[in-house]
Amino acid sequence: MLLACLGIAVLHGCRKPDDDLGLELLPGQPLGLAADTAAMHAFTFQDSAVQTSGLSRNLVGSYVDPDFGALKASLIAQLRLTANNIGQGQDNSGLVADSIVLALAFEPSATHYGDLSRQRFVVQELSASLSVDTVYHSNDRPEVFADDLVALHRGEITPDPTGNVILANDTVVPQVRIPLRLDLADRFLNAFGTSALVDNPSFLEFFKGIKVSVENGPQAPNQGGILYFNTTGNSSKVTVYYHDANNQPELLRSLDLIMSASGVRYTSVERDRFQAVTTGLSDALIDQEAPSEALYLQTLGGYRAALRFPDLLERLEPGKVLSKAELVVPVRGSFHPFHTPPGTLLLFRKEDGSDVFLADQLNGVTGIGGTYDANERTYRFNITRYASQVMNGTLPNDGLVLVASSAGVSANRAILCGPEHPDTPMRLLLTFTTY
Repeated sequence: MLLACLGIAVLHGCRKPDDDLGLELLPGQPLGLAADTAAMHAFTFQDSAVQTSGLSRNLVGSYVDPDFGALKASLIAQLRLTANNIGQGQDNSGLVADSIVLALAFEPSATHYGDLSRQRFVVQELSASLSVDTVYHSNDRPEVFADDLVALHRGEITPDPTGNVILANDTVVPQVRIPLRLDLADRFLNAFGTSALVDNPSFLEFFKGIKVSVENGPQAPNQGGILYFNTTGNSSKVTVYYHDANNQPELLRSLDLIMSASGVRYTSVERDRFQAVTTGLSDALIDQEAPSEALYLQTLGGYRAALRFPDLLERLEPGKVLSKAELVVPVRGSFHPFHTPPGTLLLFRKEDGSDVFLADQLNGVTGIGGTYDANERTYRFNITRYASQVMNGTLPNDGLVLVASSAGVSANRAILCGPEHPDTPMRLLLTFTTY
């Protein structure tokens, strides 16, 4: 058994890198290189809804992109107790609410997309329960009560993702703090000592969760932004501040109702591409057969690009072996400094309607490249194995799908040069070893 395992390890350890593809030729044969460019057709299409529940962060905010139109993201989340049997066995008759605040902690690694202009936050109570067994998507709409739980005239907030917040003598992580109505605090305090605060299942029957959204009214192109919040680390929460008039009334007390990885959290998305100033995206979606000068990518169930290589099979001729296939994807034109291209693009092929990794990604999702080069303003992919499989008939020549990364947790977008761009077209460069 040990020898067999060692044999398997040796076989896998000796796998040749992609650069060696096509070089298994007989000793003494004269070698040469031949460069070629495959024919390409590409088009933009509407993405299907993407999963936004159970992920690393959630999004709130709105902005208007001059090319993609309006985008609005809302957070839907359960709140959870941090202890059981709250208020049991004690006199709760003197509890008095002082304030109640919703804190949304910024995601440290990526705080927002767009600008940090003032936004008007709205908080609503869910009227239907969420289920931990359900996968929620970007197009799911929660059932809510109409009332806004935000304290009167306190919803207008300018986000600051870099400034720490001082609470009493403690410094807490950067966050948006939204004051809520005092009658909501009273409702929670009145539940002390009752079955509603015995445990989390009971509490989620009593209070099913919240929707956090924005109502910013008309926005100008490039105005507004999508804020990224960490909803897994217990820093995003509703806190009730209160005192007990019958027992040490000078003592400030608090009750935390947290968002956490144990609870349901998802991002719901609304978009209106007809608020775009330009017509490029709408034009691109009308005719998928037309030559494409530009391709549009957007996360959160926005837009993808399909790539087709109609003559790839014809490029392999006697005396030639494919040694490299490189897809070059330039970014088109200029872009607003707050709407930078995604750090990474991803390539998939389709199999039975699902996204499937390419063989070139055996060493990791980004093993084939796809990282944005800001100097070149280009993404590059090494898809040699995929092209070889198509050429030798192992895979059908069905083409690929190009996607912006972090589809469920970011508002990334990009406009790319299509194969018909007059100056810097998208292209598939083929290098053959000749003999």
